[in-house]
Formats: sequence, structure tokens, C-alpha cells
Amino acid sequence: MDLYLEFITRHSLLFIALVVILVLLLQTVYSDLMRKHKLLTTPEAIRLINREDAVIIDTRNSSEFKAGHITDAINVSLPDISEQAEKLRKYGVRPLVFYCKLGPRGDEACKTLTKLGFTNIYNLSGGLQAWQDANMPLVKK
Repeated sequence: MDLYLEFITRHSLLFIALVVILVLLLQTVYSDLMRKHKLLTTPEAIRLINREDAVIIDTRNSSEFKAGHITDAINVSLPDISEQAEKLRKYGVRPLVFYCKLGPRGDEACKTLTKLGFTNIYNLSGGLQAWQDANMPLVKK
């Protein structure tokens, strides 16, 4: 025990760095465990679309949506998520997959709908950028 205390006192900055890294790691793990929705990779999203008839929801604004979006996606921008919730209920038990450009707006949409009682909701990890990086097609209109 004395060796540990001696090491800590001699290398206090190293010890503080270790503690900070451990706290950040635990925070990340805790955050993932407490998440009520699942993050999907692009291949997982494609499987949900093809096998479970998932509804794809783009949370970007309409001009971003028109510049390019996933085939058959519907556009419900993040500020409108709460007021559009009842319209989204019409999809019943079908999985709802949200995305934005990089992921944060999709994640916020999932959190909002979770609070409103929605289940079976997903966020596309990496957003549209991950979709494009996987060379998946976009619709432009």
C-alpha cells in the first residue's frame, strides 16, 4: 500500500490523468446503458429497412432534405418532432430510424420521442455522412 501512495505522490499528474480517463470512460459506458434507443450502423439500418419495413425519418431542415436524402425518407425537422409525434404514431409498431447529417439531431429526435412514449426507435450512427461513406444511394429533389 505504501508503494501505491508513494507512486501517486511522485506522479500526481499521471495519476490525475488516469482518474480523468476512467471517469470519462465510465460516463460513456453509463450513457450508452441509459440510452432508450439503439444506434444503428448503416448495414443494420439497411436490414431494418428491408426486413422490417422501417420508416426512415430525416430530421434535417427541408433545404438539406431536398439536397439529398435516403430513398423513401420522410422529412420531419428536429424542431417539429414533438408536434409531429401523433402523425408518426400512424406507423404503429414499425421501426422508426432517424438520421441527420452526422447524428446529433437524430439522437435528439429519438430522445424526444422516447419521452413521449415511443418505442422501437433507432438513430443512424454517423447520420447521412455514414450512409454516403458506405456508398449508399441518395435521392435528390
